[in-house]
Amino acid sequence: MGRVSAAIAVVLLVTALVAVPRAQVAAPQAPAVPADLALERPLPVDAAVRTGRLPNGIRYFIRQNSRPANRVSMRLAINVGSLQEEPDQRGLAHFLEHMAFNGSENFKPGELVSFLETIGARFGPHVNASTSFDETIYMLDIPTDRAGYVDRGMLVLHDFAAGMSLLPAEVEKERGVVLEEWRGRLGAGSRLTDKQLPVIFQGSRYAERLPIGLPEVLKSAPRERLLAFYQKWYRPDNMAVVVVGDLPVAEAEQLIQKRFGVIPAAKGAASSVDASVPGHQDTLISMSTDPEAQGWTVSMAFKGKVAVDNTVRGYRTSLVEQLVSQMLNLRLAEISRRPNAPFLGAQAGGSNIGRTLELFEIEAAVPEGQITEGLGALMLEAKRLQQFGFSDEELNRAKAGLLAGYERAFKERATAENPGYANEYVRHFLEQEPIPGIEFEYRIASTYLPTVTAAEASALAKGLITDENRVVLGVAPDKKDTPPPSPEMLRNAIARAGAAPVERWAEAPSGRVLVEKAPPAGKVASRREVADVGATVLTLSNGVEAWLKPTDFKNDQILFAAYAPGGASLATPADYKNASLATAMVGVGGLGGLSPVDLSKLLSGKIAQASPNIGDYTQGIGGSSTPKDLETALQLNYLAHTAPNMTPEVLDLIKRRLSGSLQNRDQNPRAVFAEKVEQVNSSNHYSAAALTMADVPLLNVDTMKSFYHARFANAADFTYFFVGAFTVSDITPLLEKWVATLPSQGKKTSAYRDMGVKFPTGVVKEEVKKGKEPASQTVLSFFADPGVDELEMHRARAASQVLSIRLRDILREELGGTYGVSVGFNNSPPLTGYGAMVIQFGSSPENVDKLVAASLKEIERLKAEGPSLDDVNKVKEIERRDLETNAKQNSYWLGSLQSVHIYGWDPNRINKRLERTESLTPDIIKTMFQKYFPLDRYTLVTLKPEA
Repeated sequence: MGRVSAAIAVVLLVTALVAVPRAQVAAPQAPAVPADLALERPLPVDAAVRTGRLPNGIRYFIRQNSRPANRVSMRLAINVGSLQEEPDQRGLAHFLEHMAFNGSENFKPGELVSFLETIGARFGPHVNASTSFDETIYMLDIPTDRAGYVDRGMLVLHDFAAGMSLLPAEVEKERGVVLEEWRGRLGAGSRLTDKQLPVIFQGSRYAERLPIGLPEVLKSAPRERLLAFYQKWYRPDNMAVVVVGDLPVAEAEQLIQKRFGVIPAAKGAASSVDASVPGHQDTLISMSTDPEAQGWTVSMAFKGKVAVDNTVRGYRTSLVEQLVSQMLNLRLAEISRRPNAPFLGAQAGGSNIGRTLELFEIEAAVPEGQITEGLGALMLEAKRLQQFGFSDEELNRAKAGLLAGYERAFKERATAENPGYANEYVRHFLEQEPIPGIEFEYRIASTYLPTVTAAEASALAKGLITDENRVVLGVAPDKKDTPPPSPEMLRNAIARAGAAPVERWAEAPSGRVLVEKAPPAGKVASRREVADVGATVLTLSNGVEAWLKPTDFKNDQILFAAYAPGGASLATPADYKNASLATAMVGVGGLGGLSPVDLSKLLSGKIAQASPNIGDYTQGIGGSSTPKDLETALQLNYLAHTAPNMTPEVLDLIKRRLSGSLQNRDQNPRAVFAEKVEQVNSSNHYSAAALTMADVPLLNVDTMKSFYHARFANAADFTYFFVGAFTVSDITPLLEKWVATLPSQGKKTSAYRDMGVKFPTGVVKEEVKKGKEPASQTVLSFFADPGVDELEMHRARAASQVLSIRLRDILREELGGTYGVSVGFNNSPPLTGYGAMVIQFGSSPENVDKLVAASLKEIERLKAEGPSLDDVNKVKEIERRDLETNAKQNSYWLGSLQSVHIYGWDPNRINKRLERTESLTPDIIKTMFQKYFPLDRYTLVTLKPEA
C-alpha cells in the first residue's frame, strides 16, 4: 500500500525527465497572441473541472468523463506525510495509511476490502494508498453502474478522512504487515539511500523522515500515538476529494457534500513544520559503497528552490527546461557510443524532491573503477554547455519532438481516462501543478515553442548548472581490489575538468533517410473477414498474413505486433545465449546503418517505433505509431527484417555495457535467488542459466548475426496484427508497400523445437543463503499443465485468483507475516511439461516455515472442501469488470488476437469470454485445485541471509 517517495528514486539514480520551474529567462512575447495567452496571464483552471470548498475546509475537484465507461476514479488527498512526524512517530504516517483499511466507523475489520472485491475492484490496481514525505493519497477506482456504489465509495473515503477505528487488536495485527514492508526494502538500495539522503537534504527534516520509518518505532509505538497523529494532522483543511468519472458533476458534488460536509471543522490554525533545505556554497560529496551494489555510478545534482509560477510565462519556461533535458540527453547518448567512452550510459533531467527542493541532475553509469573519469567527463559536458550552449539544429529537433507529444495528447483529449485526470488534480491540490486542460496547454506549446531560441535555451541551461548547491553522488561495490575514490579525488576531478579547455559541440554525421529506395510494392493475394471480432485478415503476395482490427478507443494510436514460431529454441545449447541476445544488437546498434542516436535525430517530431524480439519459442516485432506516422513505423519494421546493424563495433559496445551491469551480479541476493528458482523449476535446464561475466567474451557477432537473419529472413513465417485508429482501405496500400515486400520464400518454413524443459518430479526444496539483511523471499511452485485448452487455462487462472485472495487474508491479515503475497499461473503453450502455479511472498526468516505451512494447509483445505461461493463470486465480478474495461483497450485486442492465433483458438470467442467467467462454480475451482496443486510434485525455494 505504501510507496517510497519519488525523492528516493532520484537518490537511486532513477531521474525523471520532467520540467522543474527554476530559472526564469527573458522570453520574447509571441507576435499577436490572444489575450489569454499573454505571458503574464495566470493559467486558468480547466472549465470542465468543478472546484469548491466545503464549510469545514475540504476542497473538491470533479470532472465528468466516460473513459472508461461506468467507472469513477476517486481520490482523497491529504497534505500530510512523514515530514510531519515527531522523532517518536517516525513511520506512523505510513502506518496510519495501512490502518485505514482495517476497521472504521462504517466498515468492521476485514469488511472494506471484501466489499470492494465484491463490486469488482481489485486490491492493488483499483484500491490502494501511498504515503510520501509530504502527502498521503487514498485511491478508489470503482464501477458506477449499480445503485449505491458511488455513495458507498464516498463513505469509504469519509472513513479514511475522519472515521478510522484504530482498534488495538487491529493495530497489533497490522504492525507485522508494516514491519514486513519495511523489511522488503532492505538491501543495497536502502543502505545506499540511508547514506545519501543526509547529504542531499543536509540540514533539513527530509534527511530523517523516510516514509517507511524506523523499525523500533513501528514495533513499539502504542495505538494512542497513532491516534494522536491522526487527530492532529487529518484535518479537513488539509484535505481534498477528487472525483472523475462517468456520473454527472452535480450528483458527485451532492455526494461529496453529503459524506464530507458532516466532518467537523478543525479548531485553530493548522500546524506547520519547516520543510526548507538550506543552501550551501561547497560541493557536498557522498561516495558510498556496498557489497551488493550493482555497478559503478556517479552523478552531479544541482539544487534549487521550488518556485511556483502558474502563469503562461511559467509554463513556457517549463517547456524550455524540457527542451534542455532532451538536447543534453541526446549528447550524452552520442558520447556513450564512442569507443572507450568515459561512461556506459548517461542521462540528465530535473525532478522535484519534496515540496521545497528541486534537482537538475546529470548521472552516468561508468566502467569498473572509473568514477573519477566519469565525473570529469560529466563536468566537461556541463562546462561545454555553459560555454557554448546549444545549436539551432539541436533545438529544432527537440522542439519538433516536444510539440509532437503535445499534438498527440491534444488529439487524444476525448479518450483520456479517469485515473490520469484524477491524479493530475491531486497534484494540483498538493503541489500547485496547473490544470488549464490539454486544449490550453497545446495552445501554449504551439504558440510559444516556435519562439524559443537557442540562446534562450542555452541561458536557461547555464542557470541550472552552478558551482554552489552542488552535490556529487558516487556508488561503487565494496571491493578490496577496486577501492572507491576519496572525496578529495572527486574534488580534484571537478577542478581538472573546470580548468580544461572545451570546444563547441560537434555532432557526428548521420543519415538523412530511413530507406534509401523503396522496394517495388506487393499486393493483397486474398482477404477474409472475422466478423464477430471486427477483424479483416489479408494474405499478402509474399505469404504474410495480416490481421487488421480498426478501433475508436484512441484517436491517435496504432499498435502492431508480428510473430513467427521458432525463437531461441532453434539454437544449440552452446549458442543459446548468443541467440537470446541477438535482438540486443538492434537495440544498441540501430537499423539501416543508423544508430539509435541517428534514428532519434532523424525521426524527431515523429511518433513511431518498431523493435524486434526473440523469445524461447517465437521471434517477432512489436511497434506503435500515430496514424500519420504509420508509414515510418512500417519502414522501421522493414529495416528490422532486412537491415539490422550487427557489427563488431556494436558487439563491443554491448560487451562494455554488459560487463558494467554483470560485474557484481553474483552479490545481489535477489538476482541469485531468482536464478535458483528458474533452475529448480526447469530441472536445471540450460535456458534457465543467467548471463554471467564468463559469458560475455563468448558472445560472437557472426553467431548472433547468423541466428538473427535466419529467424527474420522468411516473412511468410510471420503473422502480423494491427489494432487502432485506421481504416482497412487506408492501411492496405502501406502494407503492400512495406510488408508485402519483405523477403520471403512464399511459404512457412519455421517451427519451434521442444527444448525439453520439464518441471521436476517429486518435491524439491532448495535454500539460498545470500545477503546480510534479516529478510527472506519464498517461492512455492506446483506442477500445473493444462495444455492449450482455452477453458481449462482460464479455470486454472481463476483458481490462482481465489488462492491469492485466501492467502492475502491468511498470511497478511490474520498472521501479519508478509506485506504481500502473489499467486500466478505460468505456462509456455503450446509446450507441455513446464507449467506451474507459483506462490511468492517475502517475510522474516523465522516466519518462513510458518507461512509455508499455512499456505499448504489452505491448499489442502481447498482441494478437500473447495472455495466459498463468496470468494468465487469475487473473482467472477473482478473478471467481469476487467473484461468491460479491457474490451476498450487496443493493447487487449492486440494481445488477444495474437494469443488465439498462437494457441489455435477460435478468434470469434474473444467476444464471448464472459461466458467462461459466468460458468465458474466452487466445484469447478475445487477440481482445479485437485488437478493443479499436487502435494507430491512441487518446489520450495527460499532466500535467507548468510549466517
